[in-house]
Amino acid sequence: MKTRSVERFRTKDYLKRAEECRNAMNRALENSEWNSCVINAIHCAISAADAFCIFKKGLRNASEKHQDAIALFLSIDLNSEEIKRNVNHLSRLLNIKTDAEYGEKLSSQDDAKNAKKHAERFFVFVKEKIT
Repeated sequence: MKTRSVERFRTKDYLKRAEECRNAMNRALENSEWNSCVINAIHCAISAADAFCIFKKGLRNASEKHQDAIALFLSIDLNSEEIKRNVNHLSRLLNIKTDAEYGEKLSSQDDAKNAKKHAERFFVFVKEKIT
């Protein structure tokens, strides 16, 4: 797994990035911009995962493999049901990342609502744990 060391004081910067993506996700959903909503939901979760891993370990994922981001997040506490539950939200978003950003099929309203649901739950979990 390829990681990068990040000073823990940077946690707030990654959380801010996640929050800005969350805000953009919500605006996109309100404006029926399904593709933008999904993409911002994914990036909200990625930045939130980075913030959490930096806060807990001083590391963030530097791999292009989505599974590595999940493994790093899970490694924070392999026995925590709360971590496992939130890995599920992150995993669902990372699983649609490539298609949402580069695929030929556009995102639907249902795709946007599902992505928003997972991003919101994941973001709230991370924010509660690090603020």
